[in-house]
Amino acid sequence: MSPAVSQVSRTTRTRLRFLRRLLIAVVFVVVAMIVLSQFTELKRIATGVLASTAVIGLIVGFAAQHTIANMVAGIQIAVSQPFRIGDTVEFEEKGGRVTDITLSYTYIDPGDGSSVVIPNQLLVEGIVHNRSTGDTKA
Repeated sequence: MSPAVSQVSRTTRTRLRFLRRLLIAVVFVVVAMIVLSQFTELKRIATGVLASTAVIGLIVGFAAQHTIANMVAGIQIAVSQPFRIGDTVEFEEKGGRVTDITLSYTYIDPGDGSSVVIPNQLLVEGIVHNRSTGDTKA
């Protein structure tokens, strides 16, 4: 297989893996909302809960700040693709082959049988050297 075809398949594989996970999450939320909306008692309770949603949202937002930042960074990595699954990268003295990119974390195989798990927010904020393309994302 030519390097160009290999490059396209890795790019496609990375995007499809991300889109598949995002689609599963969206379908789950929509189905749960449809099922819960079928119960009349839940509609009455929902009115009371809706009044306190702003406070709950504020508390959850502060509590999940790092998680949300990692997810946004995961989306940014999937869209901009500074590296893809199969690329060899270096980040803060850690290096290896990218084995998976999720919404929250990127998994790197350093070649010694272990796995390095890096939060996506750190990758977006730091300097990543992609040995497969020669690019450095700062």
